[in-house]
Amino acid sequence: MKTYLFAAISLDGFIATAKGDEDFLADEHWAEFKKLAEKFGCFIVSRKAYDVVNKWSDYGFDEIKALKIIVSQNKDLKLKQNYLLANSPAEALQIAEGNKFKNVLVAGGGHLNSAFLDKNLIDELILTIEPRVLGEGISFFSNKNFSKKLKLNSCEKLKKGIVRLGYKIIN
Repeated sequence: MKTYLFAAISLDGFIATAKGDEDFLADEHWAEFKKLAEKFGCFIVSRKAYDVVNKWSDYGFDEIKALKIIVSQNKDLKLKQNYLLANSPAEALQIAEGNKFKNVLVAGGGHLNSAFLDKNLIDELILTIEPRVLGEGISFFSNKNFSKKLKLNSCEKLKKGIVRLGYKIIN
């Protein structure tokens, strides 16, 4: 199974403002995530991302036709119908593999992104980059002590000056 890490980020590497808002991101980022999630048939996000997206009025995970896995250390977390709970990145991948998925999309949050990458559970990165600099905010990766070498696989210009980059992780 191949694991792809997706993120919509500012040019300076933030997935949200310091207050946790993602209003700076154009709608095209959500469209890209939804398209990939439905293509792969399975996506994994953090409990925090699940909570944030559930508050949105315009978009939501419910509309995506894919297996939805939420990672949380809270074993008693109550999720909406049609969502599965995993208590670790490895368990989330076991669930996806048990459901016979060949590809899975991770779109975590800084801590979940780091947890997957730190454990060498990511094969490729897919980044959509907003032409915007925030200066501060929530980083694509939380502070972890790891280093990964990447190979650029693809580069594509999308609408509104957004760029999509694809990288393979070199192990």
